[in-house]
Amino acid sequence: MDFQARLEALTHQLRPWAPLWSRSILQGWPASGAAYPQAWLAYARSLDDAGERALDQGVLVGSPPPDLGALLSVLEELTALPCHEGLHSLSVAEAQGLSTKKAHELERVLSLLERRAHFIRGAVDIGGGMGHLARLCSRTFGWTFHSIDRDAELQDKGRRRLERTHPSGGDSLCFIQASVEDGLQPQLDALFSGRERASIGLHTCGPLALTQLRKSQGAGFVLNIGCCYDKLEMPRDYPVSRFGKEHPLPFTPHALALMTRGRHHKTEVEFARMKRVYAWRFAFDLLSRRCFPERGFVRAGDAPRGLYAGGFSIYARDRLARLGLDSSMTDAELDAFEVSVRAETRDLLLCHLLRDRFARALEVVLVLDRGLLLEESGFLVECLQLFEARLSPRNLALIASRSD
Repeated sequence: MDFQARLEALTHQLRPWAPLWSRSILQGWPASGAAYPQAWLAYARSLDDAGERALDQGVLVGSPPPDLGALLSVLEELTALPCHEGLHSLSVAEAQGLSTKKAHELERVLSLLERRAHFIRGAVDIGGGMGHLARLCSRTFGWTFHSIDRDAELQDKGRRRLERTHPSGGDSLCFIQASVEDGLQPQLDALFSGRERASIGLHTCGPLALTQLRKSQGAGFVLNIGCCYDKLEMPRDYPVSRFGKEHPLPFTPHALALMTRGRHHKTEVEFARMKRVYAWRFAFDLLSRRCFPERGFVRAGDAPRGLYAGGFSIYARDRLARLGLDSSMTDAELDAFEVSVRAETRDLLLCHLLRDRFARALEVVLVLDRGLLLEESGFLVECLQLFEARLSPRNLALIASRSD
């Protein structure tokens, strides 16, 4: 794939719509809603529940505005990336204690390493936790493996598991309690250097992904999957490649948060639950603006799922108590208020469904910029969808090896 051409094409498509994807809809309401073309909103308002659910999945039913249909078609094409096929099945003993998500990720990573890292003799894993990947790679490939994590408790659990399941085979696996940071770290840096060494970061959080890439300039093989983009700092962490700096997008904290959303296809029950959560949160925001205008935007916070099962008044009273506020409204008045703003809260929902259509494209831009940083450092780079999105939505992997 031509990373430069793909990045340039995506930024060309995304830049004109920055007023939509770079702002929080709720915090900027109602001005944020004015950024959405009226034809888009009119189309979204015409949808029934099935149409809304289709839009949540990126499918436009009926007769959408031509510019919306054309935009989503182009973004879908530009964000289409090869999927890694195949897995390295774990035995019952190897999968013991692993979640379905973790087992799926390890099976895909092991399969990828089997195909692309046959020349590797040693590896380092950033944020290795209990050392599941390190243990499996050591046994499967015979690698010397260093698993780095700052959580001593997790590493102790990993050591105990290693001793219990393979008491005589732990010499090739070393746990190191440390934080991987930018700058010189003499005790760690050598682990990232050598043409027969692999640097692996499975869901490196926020800027840790960039730290891994910079530490790994002397490695023979690099595998990175990022996550937690909302922990990045702009403009320090984007753009990072020379080419990316020539084609930047105005990433904001709100845009970064948009990239972190899971985008699996929801069941009818899941979609209905999401709509109720949004409806109650949006109605509560409109209520707080009316009753407490001096407070500005009020963060309602995450609420227990059970609060969304009853009427709006139950949810509102819990949130008001949490915030130390008193609206002096009865339950009947609170429920009547929610009914009175339903048209507005639906518009908020529809704006969210439209805005979500930009999330994957923004994530791909960020990952391509990191891939270009590796290319500019002399690596041959691939970008693949390594995991199934329904199990692990942060599934974009950068795979790099030395070209000389």
